[in-house]
Amino acid sequence: MNDIMNSMERALVEQGWIFGDKATRIGSPFVWAENEHKSNILSLRGLYAVGFYYSMWYVKKDTPEALIMDNHDEVNGYMISEITRSFKHFFPFLTFSDTWKNHVEAQALARAQDLFFIQKYCPGLPETPNHIDIGPGLGCAASSSTRFLNSRFYALEASPMSYEVQRHYFRFMSPYPGAYLDAVECENYQLPGPAIREEINSGNYRIKHLPSWRFPWIDDASADIMSATFVLNELNYAGILWVLANASRTIKEGGCFYIRDSEILKPGTHNINYDRVLEKIGFRKTAELRFADRHVYFGIPRMYQKISPEILSFDEIVELCLGKYASVASGSDLAYNTDKMPKL
Repeated sequence: MNDIMNSMERALVEQGWIFGDKATRIGSPFVWAENEHKSNILSLRGLYAVGFYYSMWYVKKDTPEALIMDNHDEVNGYMISEITRSFKHFFPFLTFSDTWKNHVEAQALARAQDLFFIQKYCPGLPETPNHIDIGPGLGCAASSSTRFLNSRFYALEASPMSYEVQRHYFRFMSPYPGAYLDAVECENYQLPGPAIREEINSGNYRIKHLPSWRFPWIDDASADIMSATFVLNELNYAGILWVLANASRTIKEGGCFYIRDSEILKPGTHNINYDRVLEKIGFRKTAELRFADRHVYFGIPRMYQKISPEILSFDEIVELCLGKYASVASGSDLAYNTDKMPKL
């Protein structure tokens, strides 16, 4: 994992995240704010970290009637099979107990439901769409996306621990040459940035894995679909604005942004209503499912379509959301001048 940390450190210097205004007022976007105080999680390495990601889902929520597609059983069965197969690959010495089986089935169902929402509410995807997934977790959304959307899958991750876990999963998924590109490994071999960028934007790989600080290496207006499942409300101010700026830049006009999370603004982390910001920067909400009881379904899935070719930079979105005076680098609890933030 040291190479991932080294890549981040270089980017923090190159992009100005540790010197000047961004460092002192806004902070770094490459922080997993939800878990930054949970050393028992962020200190995990190797198969301990991989095992943690297999156990993150533990309750199965039925697919709502509105999302039942003709291929529901096929997709869910395939995802259970793939995640089970990968689990047994990484942990042949563990008994595949009922507990682990439940973890696998819960995660498989959630990822299948994400796919169903995209299939239903992002019509007109090309034959081989470019799919950017923010914070991919274990990485298994790549299995459903590449199989059932026939996508080229771009996995963007800001947590070094999570990036290392995804490396394991993507390498398991991609046993043949040319299937998987790891941008940090390209840096390890001292390929220059323009050469890595050319590889990333080529059609040569089905899975392209980038740390979030290398988001700028993805071409403008190149993504047909972007997804963020239980990610945005776990970020700090800078992280949310970084994702929104890159969504504005990389999603094609007519392309879609799928979000699924609790839609709860979390005290101590941020108070940015990113749904409202999306509507201010050229996106329109085209679908949403709400439920009378939050225990019925995990999160609130919604879809936004980009209806404007305009691209807003990170600095422009900071100006829009924070203005000139708010200081949020230390998190919401220690932020100040937030009363002067623009009212969206």
